[in-house]
Amino acid sequence: MSSKTKISKAEQEYWRPAVEQIRQDSEHGSLHLSNQALALVEEFIQRRLYRNRTELIQALSKLSNALVRAKPLMALIYTRTRRVLHFIQTIPKEEKDIERIRTLALEEVERIRRETEEHLKTVARLGARLILDGHVVLTHSASSMVESVFQFARKNRKKFKVICTESRPLGEGRELAVRLARIGIKTTLIPDADICRALETAHFAYLGTDRFTENTFVNKTGSHAISLVAKNLNKPVYVVGLSDKILLKRTYPCRYLPAPAEELIPQNIPNLAVQNLYFEETPIELVDKVIIENGVFELKEFCDRYL
Repeated sequence: MSSKTKISKAEQEYWRPAVEQIRQDSEHGSLHLSNQALALVEEFIQRRLYRNRTELIQALSKLSNALVRAKPLMALIYTRTRRVLHFIQTIPKEEKDIERIRTLALEEVERIRRETEEHLKTVARLGARLILDGHVVLTHSASSMVESVFQFARKNRKKFKVICTESRPLGEGRELAVRLARIGIKTTLIPDADICRALETAHFAYLGTDRFTENTFVNKTGSHAISLVAKNLNKPVYVVGLSDKILLKRTYPCRYLPAPAEELIPQNIPNLAVQNLYFEETPIELVDKVIIENGVFELKEFCDRYL
């Protein structure tokens, strides 16, 4: 594109329908959606809808902000898109060649992908160490990172059982239970309301997270209740994540977007209010261990080092 060609707002913001799809996606987790967000950033850089570094930073900032607003609880979208922006901003100011800046930015996007892939492998390996033969593990929702821990443990021939909650209203826990059973893991599917009885038989609970804040972790609604019951029964709670999921509230607040009321009741009934929130914060003090790519941390060590 010529450096003198003026780019319209509509041309530069072609990505808005894709961001809206991410906003409406209630089926996939934060890893999948953050990959989509990073792909949008990559595509924008490739399209050359900017004439210089300043225009690139301004346009990418607008895209990043839109993505973060679409999924405000998914820290990976914030940290990944902001990392690309920060990288572009820190390229030496003497570099004026926009094609060179573009190439460097695309290399940073690919670097993020490679690092994430390696970190996920590390977390699966570290997390599987906590599972011993004979263990019964309860999980909630369908964290892809928790699933990778189970897969790694199974691959290493550990003999353990998993209890999956159905995870209403979308039922992603049912799908996880089927996937685990199909790879040979003895799995029990329970209704969400049966967590008290299930935790009595479990050795510990393994939960994922979309975000760590100063004093909470964000996960599927029901995680707080599971953590409280586990604490009452003296059963450990382990949370698996990535350091890139640390996003403090003083940096960006937690915002909860309501899910469709029709998922709970199809009729619109006078005087009946419906609250359908997919996610909630659980006090991190209810957690015993945190597993990220840098190691398995006791709660105090994790908080002292990262929060």
